[in-house]
Amino acid sequence: MGKNKLLRASLGIALLLGSTAALATATVDYRHEYRLRDRTHYDKLGLGTTLPDDMFIGVETKFKTGGANPKDKFYNDTVLNVVEATFLKSYYWGNWTLSPFIQPEFNSARTEWKFGVAPWYKINDQWYLGGLYRLELTDYAHEDKCRTGGIDYCDTDRHRTANRFDIYLRNKSDRLTTTYKLVYKHADAKLFANKHDDYEQELQFDYALGNDRAWVPYVTFGDIGRSSTSSERQLRLRAGIAYIYR
Repeated sequence: MGKNKLLRASLGIALLLGSTAALATATVDYRHEYRLRDRTHYDKLGLGTTLPDDMFIGVETKFKTGGANPKDKFYNDTVLNVVEATFLKSYYWGNWTLSPFIQPEFNSARTEWKFGVAPWYKINDQWYLGGLYRLELTDYAHEDKCRTGGIDYCDTDRHRTANRFDIYLRNKSDRLTTTYKLVYKHADAKLFANKHDDYEQELQFDYALGNDRAWVPYVTFGDIGRSSTSSERQLRLRAGIAYIYR
């Protein structure tokens, strides 16, 4: 998919969300990310809205610093990195919530289809326990690097299948929400340290502002792998703000 088509698709989904936002709660989310060892910057703009019958639709457009040497540069030669859409429906049984979802993701080089389900359990008014399983099917047919040997992330005939498992522990205390997330992945291609497994962990703090608590700034600290061929890990810092329209 070319850059122009990618931009048109992104704008089309954004317009769709804008037209449905009046139906229920809508959220606009901007986030900046910095990876300490890579010294690279990323940005995300997310739009989402709840729909009747406990459904949700959202889109995330993710950007990164472009150019031959992106280190220590932000908002410089910014390029659209990926567009991801989410279609989700939630079901409720007592303190349980079960949300199956589909997440197509694409850029100019690849297409990825993600199918999964996210269960959540409300322990009490302060503590929540959640999970996620996601099957990721990636097609690198348009990735030029895959036409040569030795490319780990597309070394299986330009396709990759991965299974992802998340565990969440969340605490809500008045305006402050604290979430710990642990992620494990297994794929048919190398993910981390020349192995087919990878993991990451993340700690996020959200704080609601205002009488209506519509503005929610947040910070996230993540421990992630640096490459598929190295055992190096790095700190991923994220800071963002969400606006919730009710």
